[in-house]
Amino acid sequence: MYSELTKDLEKKDRNRLFNTAVFVGFLTLFILMFTGRWVMEAVFQIHVAEFRIAGGILLTVIAVKQIAFYNPEEYQASPGKVMEMGVVPMAVPLLVGPGAIVTSILVLDRDGWIIATLALLVNLVIAWVVVRFSPTLSKLMGRFGTLVIARILWIFIAAIGAHFLISGISEVFGVNLPILTKF
Repeated sequence: MYSELTKDLEKKDRNRLFNTAVFVGFLTLFILMFTGRWVMEAVFQIHVAEFRIAGGILLTVIAVKQIAFYNPEEYQASPGKVMEMGVVPMAVPLLVGPGAIVTSILVLDRDGWIIATLALLVNLVIAWVVVRFSPTLSKLMGRFGTLVIARILWIFIAAIGAHFLISGISEVFGVNLPILTKF
């Protein structure tokens, strides 16, 4: 997906975009790991389940849009848009989505701030390596292979969005859906 969104950029602009996306993703998730529960509950009076519902809708809509209504000009990467694309859609919601936010809050609650921060750092270093080498992987797979993989990944993102939506709804309404316990 990253290589598809950045295919027309020069290497230095692409690297700046990847660095921006991972840095913004780290900073966003780090801040939300410590403040997310408070922001959700005290400021917005929402709970994690409701956040899952909203995040599920967001992920599903973005994925369906990318699969069914893909418009290459919409995300046409240009040096002037590097910072903007690094924040949306790359950092948020692709790197830091509702799953990452909720998971980081739960890891913080369960294991403490040192483990949660180390887990966040390790995951974002892995993300940086993956996005940094995505152009190389794209060249190896070719244009057709990259398109196929990108569409398959968007389908997985849609499925993740649907899962968040269903699990959030089931939690809000106290319904135990068998589909959620299979995985």
